[in-house]
Amino acid sequence: MSEQVQVAAGRESALHRRRWLIMSVVSVGQLMIALDTTVASVMGPQLQKDLGLSATGLQWVFNNYIVLFGGLLLLGGRLNDVIGRRRMFIGGLVLFAAGSLLAAMANTDTQIMAARAIQGVAAAGLSPACLSILVVAFRDPAERTKAFGVWGAVIGVGAGLGTLLGGAIVDVNWRLAFYINLPIAVVLLFAAFALIPGGAPNGPRPKADVLGGLTGTLGLGALVFAIVSVNDHGWTGPRTVVSFLVAAVMLPAFVMIEMRAEAPLLPLRLFRLRGVVAGSLGELFTAGIMIPCFMLLPIYMQSVLGYTPMETGLAYLPTTLAMMIVAGPLSKAIPKIGARVPYVIGAVLLAGMLVLLLRTPVDGSYWSVLFPITTLLGVGLVLCLIPTPTVGTSEATEEDAGTTSAVLNVSTQVGGALGLAVAATVLQNRITEYAADGRVGPEALNDALQAGIATLFVWVGLSLLTGIIGFRGLPPRATADAAPGADTGSRSVKVAS
Repeated sequence: MSEQVQVAAGRESALHRRRWLIMSVVSVGQLMIALDTTVASVMGPQLQKDLGLSATGLQWVFNNYIVLFGGLLLLGGRLNDVIGRRRMFIGGLVLFAAGSLLAAMANTDTQIMAARAIQGVAAAGLSPACLSILVVAFRDPAERTKAFGVWGAVIGVGAGLGTLLGGAIVDVNWRLAFYINLPIAVVLLFAAFALIPGGAPNGPRPKADVLGGLTGTLGLGALVFAIVSVNDHGWTGPRTVVSFLVAAVMLPAFVMIEMRAEAPLLPLRLFRLRGVVAGSLGELFTAGIMIPCFMLLPIYMQSVLGYTPMETGLAYLPTTLAMMIVAGPLSKAIPKIGARVPYVIGAVLLAGMLVLLLRTPVDGSYWSVLFPITTLLGVGLVLCLIPTPTVGTSEATEEDAGTTSAVLNVSTQVGGALGLAVAATVLQNRITEYAADGRVGPEALNDALQAGIATLFVWVGLSLLTGIIGFRGLPPRATADAAPGADTGSRSVKVAS
């Protein structure tokens, strides 16, 4: 056995022995990203008061993060496969901590928006690193499904905790929401060096796909930018239209370039794998429901029912607890019953949650209105969030783990942004119509919210179709055999950080 093969075998053995500790590390890393996606949604009044942010500026504290996160994901995912997952994890972690520190210390609107942009860039490398490390560390199908159970719960729990944490911190100091990332990042850095084997492929590096990186990043970034611009400028505003046109030019150009590239940024053969397509669609539609719910439901709680930020955060506890309780049993069940059944049940529960949201009164009590809504939200989301990465990565090889992870993450970002843009546009249009007719106050706002929420039924319907048609025949059968090339250890690896 050659020295390089021995090194590769040793690396594989280290991954296997430490896999559950590694899962803990990358799950906390993903939790940090998920928290910062939603934590800013409930600290708006404090940011406006302390930093003088306008309503538009406040929106872009959120949008800067989303645009750069979504736009750079493909590039970040491919870099994970080329230069090494541990390197990207550590680099992304350091940059995310730097952005968090700058956000916590911000004294102007420019500073907070720049800090959030840095966090978005960092998340674009860190998030695919987390998922691809998990894919490579867990070879056994049953164990991988258990790991994805934790992973899916982390994404949903992180979104819920972001609202809870944001609500609690607003009553103390909004800066703590960003400062808290620093000790977490330090612990994760030490853990990454100790637990995650370093390494990158040996031999000559493939030719850089510069044109693919340029067109893909510009096209995806323009698409996400156009979607998040809808809330401020409408679907026909010049900024929105130009951004969609740029995306319409760049994305087809990207596909043409990738078809001819020697080492493509996004190997198009991945889309011949039904697991990747079905998992990506599952992520897209689930995020199209999840993000609007986490953004619009607090408006009902605070502006209609008069909840404080702290009360709003606490109201999401059933969501978080439901995810944590259901995740474990669901992870054990998927290898036996497959991903299709729980995903479809989750979509049905989310549809039931939306029906309740369309019946919310202006004087609703917590136990009769919000408790069943937030509980169904938690159970429905976890039933959808755990099967999708299981399906999406079921056929991933080590060489494509980062890119596959990035495709799934892109689907989540685009789906969440698009779902929110559509719902928020309908909400704003209704508010404008009601104001013109002299209808103002909690009742009018509640009716407008229900109109926005009604758009989410489209996403639920698409989710059901994806689960019924796309997930058929996938896990446990697709994962019953190791992913192609997953256990061969054929790649020669040099241990380097």
